[in-house]
Amino acid sequence: MGRYTVETLSRINADYILRNHVISQLDVDMVNAYIELIESSRSASEPRPGDIIQYTDSYGEYFPHAHLEYIADGKANTCENAYVHICRSDENVLGFRLISSGGSWENLPVSKMKYAGQQEKRFWDFGSVRSCVKGIDFYATVNVWICDLNEYPFSTMTHDKYYLYFLKQGRNGDHFFLSSRENGDRAWKTEEELQAWIRTYRGTVSCFREKQAVVWTYRERYHFVSPEQYDNLEAQEDVMLMNGLRYCKRIYDDKNFILHTYFVWYWEDPSMGTFDEAAAKQNEIRKKYEIYWRTDCRPKENDCALRELREGIAEAVDLQPLYRQ
Repeated sequence: MGRYTVETLSRINADYILRNHVISQLDVDMVNAYIELIESSRSASEPRPGDIIQYTDSYGEYFPHAHLEYIADGKANTCENAYVHICRSDENVLGFRLISSGGSWENLPVSKMKYAGQQEKRFWDFGSVRSCVKGIDFYATVNVWICDLNEYPFSTMTHDKYYLYFLKQGRNGDHFFLSSRENGDRAWKTEEELQAWIRTYRGTVSCFREKQAVVWTYRERYHFVSPEQYDNLEAQEDVMLMNGLRYCKRIYDDKNFILHTYFVWYWEDPSMGTFDEAAAKQNEIRKKYEIYWRTDCRPKENDCALRELREGIAEAVDLQPLYRQ
């Protein structure tokens, strides 16, 4: 008996059914046949088409679900971020072939791959209604492989990665620019402000080249808390930038390279009435924990790191190679 029935396959294909289609027994038989072909062709000694590659490229970019399309001449044709895996019947040795969409594509050395276990993966094919733009999803168990080609000290599996630029003639008085694919861009006017940010996020700067450097930092996790939770939290108070300056408390997880940032934001409290009523009341309460509107003796962003650097508790990162480019 196959993995799916009409009922269980319908349950995971709501979008298909919403298009006024029905999961038939023909569809179930097709899906179960694909699953049998995929799962029976797995090998713990070598990768096979459809397997998952936990891939880290030479620049430290980590792709946890890279897709192996086919293997030729000892190279695995791999899509770093594939989002469609279409199955097709084929008379090759496996009995099926895959057609995937996404990018970018790399040919990875099979010799560098290490077996890491198994995981369920989504596939799909057009159902018995062949003209439907939405196919039928199903899941099959495939093998997982690790391919680590990283040449950097860290990777985006554990850290955030930024590119740092210095411009003598920057715009709006800014000279230091930080760019990240995941976390957006930042700019600073002075090196002291940049050094405070690097210290706050426990940054490591490396690979100075062509007027830029790479910065690896802890990953930040935001925690929205109530005033009571915030006041009872035993942690150092700092200043963060989010829609202006606001107070926050930070806790460092040095084992997992995570910066936990706690600040007062909207919290659940049924006694405050409806959502709109609670939001209005909480807006007034939150002002105590927001400082961007104050004009007297206003502290700066990353105030703790600024004090540590000025008092010699923390050492500034050497950015001189950046200036010499």
